[in-house]
Amino acid sequence: MKKYFILLFVVLLSLVATKIIFADSVVDSGLNFLRSKQDAIGRINTGFSAPSQWSAIAFAANGIDPSTIKNPSVSLKDFLVSNIPSEPSSATDWETRILAIVATNGDPTNYGGINYVSRLESFYNNNQFGDICSLNDDIFGLLAEVAAGSTSNTQIKQNVLDFLVSKQDLSDGGFGYSAPGCVWYSTSADMTSAAIQALVAAKKNGLTNTNLDDVIDQAKNYLLTNQDIDGGYGYYGSSDTDTTGWVLMAFNALSMTDSTASAKTKDWLISQQSKDDGGFLAFDYGLNKSVSNSTTTAQAIIGLSGKSWILKIFDPLAITPTPTLSITPIPTNTPTPTAIPTNTPTLTPTSTPVPTSTPLPTLTPTPTLTLTPTDVQTQNFASLHKLIKPTTYPTPTPGQILGVKTSETNKKIPFQTIIFLGLGILSLMIHKGIM
Repeated sequence: MKKYFILLFVVLLSLVATKIIFADSVVDSGLNFLRSKQDAIGRINTGFSAPSQWSAIAFAANGIDPSTIKNPSVSLKDFLVSNIPSEPSSATDWETRILAIVATNGDPTNYGGINYVSRLESFYNNNQFGDICSLNDDIFGLLAEVAAGSTSNTQIKQNVLDFLVSKQDLSDGGFGYSAPGCVWYSTSADMTSAAIQALVAAKKNGLTNTNLDDVIDQAKNYLLTNQDIDGGYGYYGSSDTDTTGWVLMAFNALSMTDSTASAKTKDWLISQQSKDDGGFLAFDYGLNKSVSNSTTTAQAIIGLSGKSWILKIFDPLAITPTPTLSITPIPTNTPTPTAIPTNTPTLTPTSTPVPTSTPLPTLTPTPTLTLTPTDVQTQNFASLHKLIKPTTYPTPTPGQILGVKTSETNKKIPFQTIIFLGLGILSLMIHKGIM
């Protein structure tokens, strides 16, 4: 009997090791895809909405400083600093940037000289952000305000939380892109997942509402009852990678990473990674096929890394001020005093004498890189892939659902080797009469 327990242990150990290796290679390949999509001004392109912001969060979720992501010399952080929303702007323009700034250890009240928190709060009215019929800007507004920590207005955060709670659909527990009673209103898995992240973050950071726990539970049940049979989630019916990535982040926020529902969600999401370039596939209506997309990839990576949109809360006391170069003027015409006695013969010096009146060279400050913002969004952020609402969602053909790319730079012990090693040890123990 003992030998069977040993054999079972070896098999389980190999399966766990294989799963960890597999997950690592998936994330690494996705991050490499994002690197490959960086252009000469530091921006991550080929995404449909805020790909640079979401990519910055994806890199930070894996311990990678965006200032190290360069092509060839301008970094992703350089682009984020220079890419200030143009006017007229929307609330979501500032919300996505605040999430990226805080996630990458920036100060949202002084990022490139701009106070992003005050700019966002300028959209606050009637206890909510921006358009009264858009619930999306309130969800991401609450996420951004919570991420900004003590630098955001506490009363604004509380009022927006109360507003959001009041907009939950009482019939199914979900949330929609629009508020109930407005045009195009319907609940969806992606917006419900975004709302869950905002509500959980608000609760963890001291905001309260008498119905908050119940609202979170109902929203969670909405996700559990709307999972597709393949394990994914869809906005239009069949599973899509964008919605599934958002749901996985919600499961992470709910501490459900080890749940069966979360495992099925991960498996389906991983199946949508391109074996050709490591990106995650999203359906392109213009091309009428699924192609790798930077925004989709970044959000999938955040979810597969066990994270959600809020990686940390900004603490102004933890910010180390950037040192500035301070040059103290040195007199240029004051001779260096000598100490030669009047009646003592002067000795020939053996070392180079110190100049007495030569001014020090003037330091020329290194010019600051100024980039022209070019990542202006042409659509309201959170409409994402949903501005035009088709009646059916195209189901990718088997040829469009590609497998998982194994990272060539992250080779680990293969599954078969672990199995044969375990069996070899077991056979030796039996032969020696240990068992």
